[in-house]
Amino acid sequence: KHLQRDELILAIQLREAVWTGADIKNQLIEIQYDFVLTELRTRIETTNWAGGLLDIKAKLQSALDESIIDVGNDPKDINAVSSNVLTSIRESMARGEKLTGKSSGWNKLDSTIGGYNAGDLIVVAGRPGMGKTAIALTFAHDFALKGGRVLFLSLEMSNEQLAKRYISLIGEIANHRIRNNTMFEHEMNSVERFVANPPMRFHIDDDADTSLQMIKGKCKLHKAKHGLDLVIIDYIQLIRVNKAHSREQEIAEISRGLKLLAKELNCTVMILAQLSRKPEERSDKRPMLSDLRESGAIEQDADAVLFPFRPAYYERDRPPIEDAELIIAKNRHGESGMIPVTFDGMLTKYTEILL
Repeated sequence: KHLQRDELILAIQLREAVWTGADIKNQLIEIQYDFVLTELRTRIETTNWAGGLLDIKAKLQSALDESIIDVGNDPKDINAVSSNVLTSIRESMARGEKLTGKSSGWNKLDSTIGGYNAGDLIVVAGRPGMGKTAIALTFAHDFALKGGRVLFLSLEMSNEQLAKRYISLIGEIANHRIRNNTMFEHEMNSVERFVANPPMRFHIDDDADTSLQMIKGKCKLHKAKHGLDLVIIDYIQLIRVNKAHSREQEIAEISRGLKLLAKELNCTVMILAQLSRKPEERSDKRPMLSDLRESGAIEQDADAVLFPFRPAYYERDRPPIEDAELIIAKNRHGESGMIPVTFDGMLTKYTEILL
């Protein structure tokens, strides 16, 4: 059943009461508060609430986001901010830390992009079959081993499918033997000991029918419950939006929204993306930034763009372990480049080659 209009208004009023606090003293905030409620009432009265529960939730969240006027933080004195940054750098140097962000667990990636920096949007893009999910899962695992708090939102694979990939990764067990229930007893015991070990803070979510607003809500709730350093979303083209725009405009809206989310939550957001077919039309099939599908906004919003690339993918006879590349096509904070890696097709696993 559809929610009644008065119930929606009451729910919003209660939510706004939590957001603004019960003891508002500032007159400007009082005026802003009243204006927001008026705007929300108007939007509720003019919104078509037909549809299922997920549609209603998405429309409600959209109305909230579009109506709230946020004056944001006060402008900061640049010398004061610089002083705080220098203090932070001194503290990091005293601890022997050489990164501006948190270590990814990949040496060359850390030295090139400075680790995972709070507020950054990292795009991992490739053609189907290049192993985007594989390298993202490896990134998540390696970062969690370093103490990072990870949320992996899988819009394509179920939790069970992702867990089987993960078991293959941590146990170095061929995927087909996990799918066919032909694991050896010692492999089972080894993996069971690892997953029973509690220190890692690595969570997965396989809600496939997910909008940008729902992703924001999930991430905010997860940070409040568990803390959050890295969000990985697989992948951007599967995220729903609620407005009737062109696909290019939709992707631009999602891309910008995820960049703002990274800044708001003070964490790193990593988004996987499909590339167009253009690389397959070239003799050199290495991807370029112009190959990002549907929107140049992804390139614009991203602080770093990474292309996992397997030259052997286009060969008839592939070796069991391939020489591959992780191309850093964009790096807002430094130079672009290439990280030599290997790809193990049996494990669907990328590994950095330490030179």
